[in-house]
Amino acid sequence: MAESYALREGAFGRAVVLELRDDLVAHAHAETQFAFWLGGGRALAHLASEVVEYSEHVALGTNSYESHDARLLDKAQPAMFLVFYISKPWLDERRAASGRPFFFPTPRVPINAALRQACWRVLDIILSPHQDQSVRLEREVEDLIRTAIDATLAPVNQEGMRPRTPLLDHRLRAAIAYMREHMADPIAVEDVAGKVGLSRAHFFSLFRDQLNTTPQVFWSAVRVEEVVRRLVLREEPLTSVALELGFSSPGNFSRFFREHMGVSPSRFRRVAAVSESHPITGVS
Repeated sequence: MAESYALREGAFGRAVVLELRDDLVAHAHAETQFAFWLGGGRALAHLASEVVEYSEHVALGTNSYESHDARLLDKAQPAMFLVFYISKPWLDERRAASGRPFFFPTPRVPINAALRQACWRVLDIILSPHQDQSVRLEREVEDLIRTAIDATLAPVNQEGMRPRTPLLDHRLRAAIAYMREHMADPIAVEDVAGKVGLSRAHFFSLFRDQLNTTPQVFWSAVRVEEVVRRLVLREEPLTSVALELGFSSPGNFSRFFREHMGVSPSRFRRVAAVSESHPITGVS
């Protein structure tokens, strides 16, 4: 399975180095995500009908809640990634301050010399033993995300661009609120659709057209978001977190988290704790 080598947190969100040893299921994140392949085994990602193969020249950019997976093309060796989870409030602040878009119009991000150098600079900070680099890290991450988005704008014509998320349909907003309130309950997607007055087909269409995901993937992302919040707090036993979020066993909880985040919940908690005092989480 995947293991996390290093993690740095900041106002921007999280930057993580992952060693991926197994596939990730179709999943989504509340954050905007940028994934840069560092080496090792080859891998690709599916986003709706698009296939993005990671390489020295192509990275992956996904916007908030967009469904994607990760498939290893060579299971004989792990794939190494530098992954950024960029928080919406941080992006909104930069968008408002600069007037520039902070949105990936296409998931395929071409890696030019400037973007490659920006990634290496951030990687150096993540792996640095010095802890007084938060200001530099914020600046470098902002430069990296800006460079990555600029790289997607030039080669993409208007027809190839994904629409920005519109003002969500009021029924979709009601469904999302209901999902958040009942994330631990065994409720079928059809029942949620019925609660907001939609047929199953219309319900799926709204999620696809407005969030580029499915109701099931979105609901799982909501659960992952809550799990991460609780793990970072480091106050509850993992068994309690699993049971309170509706998992039938700690094993099912651990498997769910691995399949969506690429690391076990116990390892993630340890990484988050150690990153506050030392960025290296331990190589195994």
